[in-house]
Amino acid sequence: MTLLRPGSGPWLLHHELRLAWRRLGGVHSRIWAGLGLLVWLAFHGVPYLLLRMAGSEIVAPGLSLVLGAALWFVFALMLSHAITLAVDVLFDRGDLDLLLASPIAPATVFLVRGLGVAIACVTLYAVLLTPFAHAGLATGHLRLLAIYPALAAMALLAAASGMALTLLLVRGLGARRARTAAQLLGAFVGAGFFLAAQAGSVFGDERVASWIAAVRHASEGSVAAQATGLVRLPFAAMVGELPALAVLVLAGFGAFALVVAATGRHFLAGTQESVTDAALAAEPGGPVAPFRSGLWRVVLVKEWKLIRRDPQLIGQTLLPVLYLLPMIFIWGRQSQGNPVFVPAVVLAATTLASGLAWVTVAAEDAPELVAAAPVALEQVRRIKLAAALLPVWFLVAPLLVHLALGDARVAFVFAVCVLGSTISVGLVHLEVSKPGDRRKMRRRGSGNWLGGVLEGAVALSWAALAWCLLAAPLFAPVAAAAAFAAPLAAMLIGRSRRGRASPP
Repeated sequence: MTLLRPGSGPWLLHHELRLAWRRLGGVHSRIWAGLGLLVWLAFHGVPYLLLRMAGSEIVAPGLSLVLGAALWFVFALMLSHAITLAVDVLFDRGDLDLLLASPIAPATVFLVRGLGVAIACVTLYAVLLTPFAHAGLATGHLRLLAIYPALAAMALLAAASGMALTLLLVRGLGARRARTAAQLLGAFVGAGFFLAAQAGSVFGDERVASWIAAVRHASEGSVAAQATGLVRLPFAAMVGELPALAVLVLAGFGAFALVVAATGRHFLAGTQESVTDAALAAEPGGPVAPFRSGLWRVVLVKEWKLIRRDPQLIGQTLLPVLYLLPMIFIWGRQSQGNPVFVPAVVLAATTLASGLAWVTVAAEDAPELVAAAPVALEQVRRIKLAAALLPVWFLVAPLLVHLALGDARVAFVFAVCVLGSTISVGLVHLEVSKPGDRRKMRRRGSGNWLGGVLEGAVALSWAALAWCLLAAPLFAPVAAAAAFAAPLAAMLIGRSRRGRASPP
């Protein structure tokens, strides 16, 4: 095909989309894609009925500001994803140097990489919103076809912003630190959506209602209407208001073109710097610590040092703690215990323990060296698991003390469920985890669906047990059976695998 001529932009973009498809599962995802297509087609009935009932007026005038704010939240999530993807395509994939050394023009390389980021950012939201455009075509609301250019503009704006923020971080922090900072920034931007969603619980429903009323009242004035125009801009663009659509399209396409044209050489310098920094970091230097005796001490210190030296890993594993903050604040404001709080903390602690356990047990950088050590391998693996669980227990200890001062029964349930869930998920990693690279922690579940299923079963069952013990004791035996079933199944599977691997 002339369009897919080797070395052209469409040819390279086709390659990017193939890589994205492979990450989704390739051949195995075709069945899910077919089912998803059927669900998507059936979903068209929902916007069709809504638009038929709405008549000529799509939404009430007072809702446009709220829907515009909701679309800005969507943009924040797209930006979070774009920052993470920008780090991936510019640093983690490791093929940028090869592409820039090829006969392909550097501008084409960065253009395609940016388009790949934009497409990945917008796919989910396009699946949810484009049925409204199709339903608008069927019901006479032709202006809803503006959803397509508006979504494209938002995706390009998010991709441009993500790449630009990555560039600024490279300039200010250096490539190695910028990669970590960009991933953490993307994670925190995404977490901000969750924290904003908890505003009613954190500040109280009455205060949030008063804020909404104040914003609605302010939007009625002419001067304030101009100030709130930016808030409703994405919604106005999607319903076909030409001035808003023109502003959004110009902003999205213009920012994307500017970033791609102006920052190619800076990203190239950043990737070269990352290689240089990695080589410098690998050079020996500094004081040499003396050897210490004791297997437990040596292994624990070794694992904690490796985690401490990797800020990116710390950010990815400690991110669940951020989601605990609004719940901790809510708990402090309430005079009586909330039965949802303990299960939520158990779920977050299990997630954190799962990430650390995978890092220490499965993502060992020198497994051959550990296996050749003059100590029992199983003992070393148990100590490595302890290195993952001890920090989690240390983090939740203040909450346990706080609970014990208020209600000893709740504190006891909290302690039992946290200990049980973290130890259980650790056993799952000991028995069924596959070796991996700690730099690919976000994709640690790929190729090990059984481990992922058992991890999820452990987290949900122990959280359910905590809720049952506090709110519905009659169902506690069922939840307890499920909580112990997952680690027991992992142990049986691990024993079976070791039996098949051992020589006859």
